[in-house]
Amino acid sequence: MTRPVQTPRGVFITGTDTGVGKTIVAATVATALRQHGVDAGVMKPIVTGLAESTAGLSDPEWLASITGMGDSPRLISPYRFEIAASPLIAAASTGVLIDLDLISEAFRALSAQHDCVLVEGIGGVMVPVTTDLFVVDLMKGMGLPALVVARSGLGSINHSLLTLDCLRSRGVPILGLIFNNPTCPAFDAHLSETIPTILRLSGVRSFGELPYCEGLPQLWDQHCNMLIAGLDVQGLMDALGLRGLA
Repeated sequence: MTRPVQTPRGVFITGTDTGVGKTIVAATVATALRQHGVDAGVMKPIVTGLAESTAGLSDPEWLASITGMGDSPRLISPYRFEIAASPLIAAASTGVLIDLDLISEAFRALSAQHDCVLVEGIGGVMVPVTTDLFVVDLMKGMGLPALVVARSGLGSINHSLLTLDCLRSRGVPILGLIFNNPTCPAFDAHLSETIPTILRLSGVRSFGELPYCEGLPQLWDQHCNMLIAGLDVQGLMDALGLRGLA
């Protein structure tokens, strides 16, 4: 059912770097919102590395499958490339020029079908999309606030603060942070101060920390409730203006 025309609600899920767990976070947030009565759609505008997929499904295909969405693949992922590289390099290898207007049109079409749309980025904020534009420019062009996925371990302070500084300097609103554990964390008493330090130095709020769950994404059904428990779902709904839709 097409919804009445309104300002699209959504958030751009970006990360401090590649492999930080943006897809798992997108799946967790989408599932949590749906459990609270919010029709959350998902989108990954640019996908690379399709030839190296080992799970049988690309990230957007997996997201669509676990959320039960029936949206057109061309809307969920307008650009799909076989090689694992930045969008700039992957597109150039096939002679494609990425058109940000096409991505924005797909986002608006999905927004007409859902209460909100979660847009997953690719890599970090300074990954090149074209010779002139980076992922951060895509976020700004779509008019979406950023939800930053960061690791909770060693190195995350530097990566997180650099990412947040870049977003601010480019004029992208920051919704907040979600911390993820894509690998099994080693116990270190000093690392327990990583998240509080990032929050104190950045002044940005956290919407939770997701635990390490072995076997993701294949064992999603086994772990999804544990992941959702790590989220501040109500806080996210308030920040996105979704409380009245549930």
